Amino acid sequence: MKKKYLFIIPIIIIVLIILIIVNNPKDEEYYVLKDDKIKSITSLLGERKLTRKTKKKYNDTIIKTYKYKKIKSPSIDLSKYIIYLENESNFMTTKEYNLNNEKGTLQLSRYSTEKSYIILIDISYNKNSYTIKITRGKGKITPLNNS
Repeated sequence: MKKKYLFIIPIIIIVLIILIIVNNPKDEEYYVLKDDKIKSITSLLGERKLTRKTKKKYNDTIIKTYKYKKIKSPSIDLSKYIIYLENESNFMTTKEYNLNNEKGTLQLSRYSTEKSYIILIDISYNKNSYTIKITRGKGKITPLNNS
């Protein structure tokens, strides 16, 4: 009977390791939606704890969501990422935000490489996490009026 248990224990350990590997989402260097590539926050700032990654498709619309937790300073991370997106990737702010608030949301957008499509980046954040949702679909951009 002891031999039977000795045989089962390594199998259980192997199965657990496989489950951990399969359920641990991997971050990407770029967020890719068809022909549109956007540098990921981790490729810009370094490793962050990605806890969930999802992809949904509705007709011509693609939505990818990345949830990051255990972030030391979301406001600093997001400030750097927003500066990069606006200065290097042609995104514009389309929703007012204040990163000094403990939690909030913001939105940036740009035109897709494909005519009539846009890319929206919606970010929600709190004191130790943020979620980045990227949507590619048909639409027009309404810039934030800063006047």
